Amino acid sequence: MSSSTWREYGIDLGTVTIALQTGHADLVRYLREFYQITDGGPAEHPAAWTIRAEARAAERDMALTPWKVGYRADPGGRVLTIYSTNERDLAITTRKAIREVLLDYCEARHYTMLHASAVADDNRVILLVGDKGSGKTTLALNAALTWGYQYLSNDHLILYRSGDGLVITSLPTPIPIKIGTYLDYEDRLGEPWENEGVDIDAFRKMPRLARYGRDRRLLFTFARLGQPHPVHTALGQRDVTVALADYGPNGRVSVPAPVEDPAVALWPHVRFDWVFDPNLNTRYLPRRERNRDHYAHDSRGLLTDLAACSRIVQWCHRGKLGPLSDWLADSGVTA
Repeated sequence: MSSSTWREYGIDLGTVTIALQTGHADLVRYLREFYQITDGGPAEHPAAWTIRAEARAAERDMALTPWKVGYRADPGGRVLTIYSTNERDLAITTRKAIREVLLDYCEARHYTMLHASAVADDNRVILLVGDKGSGKTTLALNAALTWGYQYLSNDHLILYRSGDGLVITSLPTPIPIKIGTYLDYEDRLGEPWENEGVDIDAFRKMPRLARYGRDRRLLFTFARLGQPHPVHTALGQRDVTVALADYGPNGRVSVPAPVEDPAVALWPHVRFDWVFDPNLNTRYLPRRERNRDHYAHDSRGLLTDLAACSRIVQWCHRGKLGPLSDWLADSGVTA
């Protein structure tokens, strides 16, 4: 990792800011893939935390990650120091530590997380809820690249309450795009952030339909898609549709159908897996978090609120948002 003069940067998480102090330009370039970063530190509001990241050996009084990255938190001064001689481990740990500040903000508002993607335009928000392999990423990508929607979330949708009602945001994580979908939009996607060893030329030679059954993927970031992130979007002033989406059998597309008990239908898609897995939800900052029962209770309340402010439908698709958008237009919902 190349070293430059020690500098301070501001990281905008949409609701809180962080001051990053580092002398490593490559680290900053890596972090720009996930966060909106400005030179010179936070411009408008005091930083919630200052993170100091340096490529050097961990000190004896530091806690260690499983990858031997050293970190030391000073809650009083709100400073987190991260040291590692491994450049990639330093970058990943710093990215996740920044993410924790966003989570801490949402935790104070008793958030829940859903297996859901989300897109929005000036008037409309569409949440695409479903299990792994249900096409959430494909639909959100189609919405952003074909219909001009803003891409808000990819499978880590956060929902919390504010003074203005329900708000959604999302974790800044890589976006996995399967090879079939990637080749469909290759001319508009540009270079992936990581290709995970995929031989793209070999897949280009395959028949188009044969690509879709392959579970190989390329990783993009919101920045690579030209999307700011993270964004906090209030639902109160928007028309909100929640689609419980999945691929239709034999490629069939269904007419969106209202769900009889929306909160019950959404419940299986609440993410306990990520929230309570310490290997995923890493903890480098001192944070107070709810237990599973408290999180479940709050999640049920948020799902009830979401059901009250949105239309919730079941929908089978073929990876294109058009049929849902047309159905909304026919129902009198303007974009």
